[in-house]
Formats: sequence, structure tokens, C-alpha cells
Amino acid sequence: MACDPLNIEWVKTVNRAESIFWKNASGERIDWSEEILGFECGGSQWVFEVCFPTGTLEKPNGCDLDFVEELKIELEAAGLPAPSPIEQRWTASSTSPMSPAYSQNSNDIYSWVGGIMYMPNDESRASVTEKFREYMKVMNKLSERYDAHAHWAKIELPKEDDVEYFSKLMKMKRRLKEKYPVDEFNSARQQLDPKGILSNDMVNILFGK
Repeated sequence: MACDPLNIEWVKTVNRAESIFWKNASGERIDWSEEILGFECGGSQWVFEVCFPTGTLEKPNGCDLDFVEELKIELEAAGLPAPSPIEQRWTASSTSPMSPAYSQNSNDIYSWVGGIMYMPNDESRASVTEKFREYMKVMNKLSERYDAHAHWAKIELPKEDDVEYFSKLMKMKRRLKEKYPVDEFNSARQQLDPKGILSNDMVNILFGK
């Protein structure tokens, strides 16, 4: 991938080779979860991941597969390289109101989809970062249609020198308020952490007045 990280045809070639590798390496084994689920990420990379509801255990609605299919179409239409894998996983709902997978129904299921771009060397980091912002833009556009919300550790604030910085920030804050109990969260922050010791700039910007 380091040879030409933004060349779409080259990325496709690498993706095909990786697919063949994993097909040949497939099989079954039993071990402790930390031995099975742990893996090497393949070096420095940008990652953006979103979470959205996809029905219940008894009646999944299929939007999890629709999201990824549509994401692939949109990435191709935008002329963006998409290194493998586009990661997809599923979890049960969470009882935490600040979780992207929060639901009062324990039978609800959620899908998490993550896109990546590798940053193989210092020379390509700036150009890869700019392309990945376009990748995120595609995912965010889909997220509005699928009621998807970003993994808390993957949120990226708009660039301050962006001419649309204010409107993009207000849009992010509006979506957060639609999804999460922001007022209750801020009240708890004020009560439990009045000096903001456990806060940071991103949290203060997103949840500030």
C-alpha cells in the first residue's frame, strides 16, 4: 500500500491480494477471546466508525448490509480509494444513554461500520489526511439517512480554517442533541467535575453553549 496509497487502481490490486490471502488463511480455531479478537492494524491509519440500529434479534431489518453496499457505491462515485477492510461488526444495545448503541429494548441490535486509510510514510500523510476527510464526508452523509452516529473515539471536529466551520460545527452539535441527553450530561459534568479536569477541548466545544 505504501507504494501508492491514493492510487485507486493500485489500492484495488492490494485489496484483491489481501482478499486472496484471507481466503487461503480461513479456518476455525478455539481460544481465549483476547487471542482471537486481537490483530495487528498494519501500521498508522485514519479510522472513522459509525453505529446505527439494524432491527432486532428476531427481526433484523437489513439496513446493515444496505449501508455498506451504498457506502461502496458512494466511495466509487466520489473517486476515493478504499483500502480494505471496511470493518463491520454487530453488538447488542447498551443501557448507557451516552452510547451510540443506546436502547431501552434489550433485543435491539446495532451495526458498527468503520472505514480506514493507511498513512504508510511521512511524505504521504498530509495528502492521505485530506482524502480521508472526503471519505468521512461520504460516511457522514450516509449517517444522516441511516440514523448513524460516530464512535466517540473517532469524532473529528471541522477544521477551524474551513469557511464552513461554524455551520458544520452547529450541525454536529444539533445531531448530538437529537441523539443524546445533552442537558443531563452537562448537568452531571457540572456537578461531578466542576473544574473540567476530566474534560478536553473537543468535549467542551461539542457540549458547550
